[in-house]
Formats: sequence, C-alpha cells, structure tokens
Amino acid sequence: MPNRKIVVETLGEEGMGNDIYAMVGGAPATENFAKDAGADAYGRDAAVSVDTAKIYLTQRRQKT
Repeated sequence: MPNRKIVVETLGEEGMGNDIYAMVGGAPATENFAKDAGADAYGRDAAVSVDTAKIYLTQRRQKT
C-alpha cells in the first residue's frame, strides 16, 4: 500500500498529475488513506470505483 502514494507523487513530479486520474481503493484502503496519498478519488470496491470513474470522465469530457 505505501507504493500507492509513491505512484501518485511520481505522477505529479513527472508533470502527469493533471493528465492522469489517480484512484485508490479496495478493502485495505480508506478514504483518508486515498486523500493522504494524494489520489483524486477513492473507491471502496470495484463497482464503486467504476461509477466514480464514469462520473469523472463525464465531467472531464464536458469541460473540453
């Protein structure tokens, strides 16, 4: 789990933080863990993560 934070931080350091949507989730994670890792979103399980990603993509497409 500590690698999740490293991945999100590296995306930012490499200038990809605005281009890639980072989600953290699953049974061992919590919403606070996702926030601390710098993730854009948290999904408690796969089904919720899919719904969250669909909402994000819809919003992003409407902005462009």
